[in-house]
Parts: sequence; C-alpha cells; structure tokens
Amino acid sequence: MTAKIPRNFRLLEELEKGEKGLGAEACSYGLDNPEDLLMSDWNGTILGPPHSVHENRIYSVKMHCGAQYPDIPPTIQFISQVNLPCVNPRNGVVDPKQLPCLANWKRENTMETILIELRSGAIPHPSLARPPIALQHVSATTPQSATSVSDIPSNLGLALYRALLRLAPKISLPDDLATGWGPGKNPIAIHIQKAFRRNVGDTSPRIVYPALGAGYRMLSVLHNAATSPKSEHRTSILALLQSRLEERRRSLANRTAPRPISYDPKSDRPHPGTLPLLVKVSPPSRFNPDPKPLYATPHRPLPQAELGGTGRRKVPHMDMAGDIPFLRLTKPQPAVLSRVLNQKVRKRTTRIIKMTELQNDGLPTAKLEDQWDAEIMRRVQQERGSRGNSRSMAFKPVSEQDEPTHTHVLKRHGIQEMAEILTRERQNDVARADAMRLLVKQEKALAEQEKAQRDAERRARWEAKMLELHGEGWRDRFPHLKDSEASPVH
Repeated sequence: MTAKIPRNFRLLEELEKGEKGLGAEACSYGLDNPEDLLMSDWNGTILGPPHSVHENRIYSVKMHCGAQYPDIPPTIQFISQVNLPCVNPRNGVVDPKQLPCLANWKRENTMETILIELRSGAIPHPSLARPPIALQHVSATTPQSATSVSDIPSNLGLALYRALLRLAPKISLPDDLATGWGPGKNPIAIHIQKAFRRNVGDTSPRIVYPALGAGYRMLSVLHNAATSPKSEHRTSILALLQSRLEERRRSLANRTAPRPISYDPKSDRPHPGTLPLLVKVSPPSRFNPDPKPLYATPHRPLPQAELGGTGRRKVPHMDMAGDIPFLRLTKPQPAVLSRVLNQKVRKRTTRIIKMTELQNDGLPTAKLEDQWDAEIMRRVQQERGSRGNSRSMAFKPVSEQDEPTHTHVLKRHGIQEMAEILTRERQNDVARADAMRLLVKQEKALAEQEKAQRDAERRARWEAKMLELHGEGWRDRFPHLKDSEASPVH
C-alpha cells in the first residue's frame, strides 16, 4: 500500500513546477491569487497547436481545485472563446464526460495533464465524426489544408447568396406580407441581403464555417417551402415575416416626421427689437477723438412691473470668459451670448499670437533685411566713388528719414498697432466691467427693497387676519411680539 500525498503538498509541488517552467512549453499555469492559502483557484494558458485553426492563439483557462483534490478532478472553464467539442460555447465550462482525462480521472493526473489533453483535443483528427450535412458540402468544396478564411474559395459564399436569392421569389406570400416592405420588394430577399451584409466582415473560421452551415440549412428550408406550400417550413417563414412586419409598422409609427425641405433652423442672432444691455456714453469728439470709454445701462434695472415670471427680481452675477467680463442674467446661458463670447475670445487669442510671432520671428528677420540693405548701399557707394565720375557727386544715399527701415515699419505698423488694439480692448472691457458691477449693486439694492416690501405686505395681511379673528386685543395674545415686527412697514 502506497502512501497518499496530502492535498496541499501536491498543490505546492505543482505550483513549484509551474513557476519554474518545468512542464510542457505549450502550457503554463499558476495561482490566481498568491495570498490564497488553500490554493484553490488557478490560471492556465494554452498555446494553440500548429497546423490547426488555433495556431498562434493563446487561450486562458480557470481551474478550481476543491477540497477533495486530487481524488476528484478540478473544474475547468475557458475565459477565451474557443470552439471545442468538450467546451460549452455559452459559458466556456469543460464537460468532464467529454474529456478523457477528466472522465477517467486518476490520482496521478495533474493540472498540466488536463491542459495538454485540451491542447491535443484542438488538433483535427481523421477519426472524428462527420460534420452535418450542410457542412459536408462546404468541406467537399474546400481543400483539406484550408485552415483560415483566406484558404476558403471566395465564390463559396457568393454562390450560396445567389442560390438563396433565387429561391426567395418562388415562395408564395399573402398580399400584406408581399407589399409590407414596399411595392416590388420581396421581404425574404430583403432579410437575406441584411444577413449577408451584417456578416460580410467576418474573417474567423470559427464564425465562417457555422455561418455557411446555417446558410445551407436555410437553403433546404426555402426549397421545401417553395415546393410544398403547406409544409411547416413555409408556415414558420410566414410567422417570422408577420412578426417582422408588425415590428416594422411599430417602428415607422414611432418615427418622427422628417423636416421639410424649407426648414429654417432657429438662429442664435439677437432679435431686431432687442434693447442693448450696455450703451457707450463717451463718443469721440473733435476736441477729444479718443476719449476714455464709459458705459451705462439705460434699460436696466427693470422696474418691478416689467419683471416676468414670479415677479421676483433675480440678481445677475458677473463672470469672466477668457478675461472678458459678462453678466449671467438667465439660465441656461443664451446661445447668442455663447456665440459672442467665443468670437471675442478667438479674436483676442489670434491677435496675441500674431503679436508674439512678430516679436519673436518678424523682428529678427526685419533686422537682417536692414543689415542687408545697408550692406548693399555701402557697396554701391564704394563702387560709385571708385569710378570718380560726375554722376557719383550727384548721388545721395537714401536716409532713414526718407524711407523707413523694415524694423521701423514692423514696430510701428505691426507690434505697436497690435499692442494699441489690445490696450483699447482691455480698457473697453474694464469700462464694461465697471458698468456691470454698478448694475449688480443696483439690482441687489432693488431686490432687498422689494423683499422688504413683500415682507411688510405679508405682515400687514397677517395682522389684518389676526384683527379679524381676535379683535383689538389680539396683541395681548403675543406678548413676545416686538413693536417693530407688529407695525407694518410703509
């Protein structure tokens, strides 16, 4: 009688073998959680065998060793999607009855034995069962060495597509189904075209071969429905088309009406009768062509009678958008305000970038141009002086006062002009901010005044009600009532 190795010792031995890579090169395994003291959950990887559809692919496996391991085999589940006879295609669980090493489990078997068995099961064997009838046609027209979609004849799917379309008009349909998708359109052909259009990008043999098998099975279904109108295949086709037609009608009923051709979207530009919030009150004059900007708010704050909604005043808030002040009057922010702010921010950013480019790139280039002009002028003067003719005496060099240099033009009409524009914009924004700040103060003062007036009116209504209920001595019922609170504010 041989001694049995305990479970933990057996798992420690397999863990050491897996971490040191002493097993098969095509398989590897290790603990899922290094802190798992029971060593129950394991991860494994399998390299797809060569000369098969699994070549150069890596499959991940989860293995769970229960408390009775190694007397009872572990449970195996594929994380990666794989097409094997012993693997459930929905959840990836390996059926122990279909894998020989699990069905005939021995205590000497290990997790490496299971991984090697799974890898060997992925290699096609000539003694395997024949494929379904629909796939036999595919195999008959496909070379035995075809292991990828590139090896499948390109006209195989096209021939199946044409055969299905040829059978579609031969099936008799009721009038409501025949015209449900439009006049002259066969609903069966429409569904065939949609299915092929949806699967035309599939390239994996694992997906292509079952799709071709389903296509050939549908070919036999359509053939039976066309030859025998009372067959169950025709009934199932009519039921499918009827459900699809009802779904199509519900979808068309819930679809929004298309926009007319003359659709004119709502513009975000201000209306012609809109009153401006700020008005510039410092126009240029003959004596002061460039006065300091000053703004006012002639149409704000609005009187209480013109307030809409609940009639309560909402105090605006000042905000900044790229150093540009503006007032938030309503929520959500109007589209016209967003458009104007975006335009101003983009324009200011473009001007700053342009002035920086002139200072960093344009100014050194202008200085080089001036140096080149000065050198050319010096050489011309030397050449004319060496000739000694009378014309050289009449020649006068062009001075900076007669013709400005490149540097002077760039500084005056480029950098300085851009700086003046940015300065005027900044002064204008500061003046607008002052006017907005003053408007906010006025709005706050009016809001507090109107709130006090509402409180006084509410107090007066309450006192009138108390007088009506309790008479002249109603104040004696409230000894803690202050005199300031008892007297209404007028």
